[in-house]
Amino acid sequence: MTRFPIGFVFSTLAATALGAQTRYTVGDELASGPGSPSVVVLRDSTGVEAAVAPSQGGELSSFRAKVNGKWTEFLYHARDYSANQGFAGKGPTLWPAVGGQFPAGTIPAAQCGPGTYPVGGKTYPMPCHGFARNLPWREVRRSADSSGARVTLELADSEATRAIYPFGFRFSVTFEMSGGHLTMDYVVTAAKDNASAMPFSIGNHIAFQLPFVAGSDPAKMTLETPSTTQLLRNAAGVLSGEAKPRSFQQPETRGSFDARVAMPMAGYRSQPYARLVDPQGVAIRLSQQASSTLPEQLVRFNLYGGPQVGYFSTEPFFGVQNSLNTGKGLVKLAPGKEWKWRLELQAEVPQPPVAAAYPGVERVGTGFAFVEGPVWSPKGFLIFSDIYNSRIMRSGKPDQFEIYRNYTNAANGNSMDTAGRLYTCERDGRRVSRMEKDGKITVLASEWEGKRLNSPNDVVVRRDGHVYFTDPASKAVLEPQELGFSGVFHITPRGKVSLVTKKMARPNGVAVTPDGRTLYVADSQERTILAYTLDAQGNPSAERTFIANMEGSPDGLRVAANGNVYIAAKGIAVYSPEGKLIRTIDFPEAPANCAFGDQDLKTLYVTARTSVYRVRIPDKGALQY
Repeated sequence: MTRFPIGFVFSTLAATALGAQTRYTVGDELASGPGSPSVVVLRDSTGVEAAVAPSQGGELSSFRAKVNGKWTEFLYHARDYSANQGFAGKGPTLWPAVGGQFPAGTIPAAQCGPGTYPVGGKTYPMPCHGFARNLPWREVRRSADSSGARVTLELADSEATRAIYPFGFRFSVTFEMSGGHLTMDYVVTAAKDNASAMPFSIGNHIAFQLPFVAGSDPAKMTLETPSTTQLLRNAAGVLSGEAKPRSFQQPETRGSFDARVAMPMAGYRSQPYARLVDPQGVAIRLSQQASSTLPEQLVRFNLYGGPQVGYFSTEPFFGVQNSLNTGKGLVKLAPGKEWKWRLELQAEVPQPPVAAAYPGVERVGTGFAFVEGPVWSPKGFLIFSDIYNSRIMRSGKPDQFEIYRNYTNAANGNSMDTAGRLYTCERDGRRVSRMEKDGKITVLASEWEGKRLNSPNDVVVRRDGHVYFTDPASKAVLEPQELGFSGVFHITPRGKVSLVTKKMARPNGVAVTPDGRTLYVADSQERTILAYTLDAQGNPSAERTFIANMEGSPDGLRVAANGNVYIAAKGIAVYSPEGKLIRTIDFPEAPANCAFGDQDLKTLYVTARTSVYRVRIPDKGALQY
């Protein structure tokens, strides 16, 4: 079954007087009829709708899309604010605590009842899962433009909150849709006049109804999450301090394990995510990242529910249950500082076969989160990054893939040298690494003049071992940026790192001509391709504009044996060595990168969002290895 992500768009564009058709709209409705709360309804005209309820803890109230022409609701008890018994579902924010908070040495009467915790020598009450989900949030701004749409809600301290949490704070969440992903950006800011560091943990209670599609068997739905450890709980439901190995990296059916008692999952070695797939091919993928780290053991997903109860919650956590009492799994935010946490939600629905509108284009693999960095191995297979799943894949037969390198810190661009070693830009690792022939990882570059790199994006290795890579300041990395610029860098065969330029707005794809004398770099923001002359020692000079004002935003690029340049932008744009547009190859999904492959190097492999495509081309490709 072929899949692609439906763009879940939280659009905040108010009704416009411009008269032009807009993809994203917003309106206010009652959640479910008279007497129910008001929700902000955000619509994407491609067939997606979501709702946020500011008065109900600012929660995600509905998340649905059209599947086979019919609306499919993903959230459990969506828009339902009646006096339901049992688990409420939907997606409220859990803060400043996840789970119950019970004084040390006590056994709770209820697993998630009212609790207490100590701070500053005093004891304070704390509702189960914190108070943020029980308070109304204030909408502070809305906007929409060609790059996406967003709405921001805010919660601030008050006399009432200080009675249970004696800290000043400002807590905001921005829902944004861009490029087919719903992003929820949480920002916690501690007041400057706080007398001490502000402790908290955070989570989201989001729950999905089972199954997604009517008629599917919920027990045959599969879960995938690359945990390595399950934290164990005692009879009262409190963490016991013990753990056991447990991973869902290989997807398991929901009927094969029991999560009616919540399963806290920990030990993630790269960006944590959870993916739930309906037998009919509809899937939901939820990932998270934070602007800091904490020691293990740290719960990143708390799995709860199952086919027997009609819902399944892949609750994203950053913390552990009872953290305010145990002191474990706590962020301790200094006065005046801020901390960020991001959730990304992606839905996949069945996509029809490649239509006749794309002549010669073949889809060879799909169902990935976001693919990039294709490289053709001389051994006869394709290597590429599945960024959001933090792994590098290799191809076998069509629609058959296996993991080539795991836990890659959101690997992006890749390249290879004449020895067959794989060079990788690790976005979240903020480094350029090399996978040796024995599988060991060597770090080639992680800083410049004592400051950490931003988020390396793409890399190329010249035949003689000189390495060039781009390092834009990616918004995907929540940790503080240290360099203060987006750069292009050069690594000599002896490991010396030097700066090529720091003037580019957003350096992205990088390639070297077959003769090794010219370096091309894409600037995605300025929509240009710059060129540099390379000498025998690998030193760049003579910066110049090779292509200006491209249609679309240029990303990855490759140079054919005859000098023609293939650029992932609006489709794959093919330019002559003189910078003249020859043709454009269109694809069902927006390309991010490309690589020449097959024995004759006359097949172009293209990574495009959730899928890998190939198309035969008249030019013979060229490799630097």
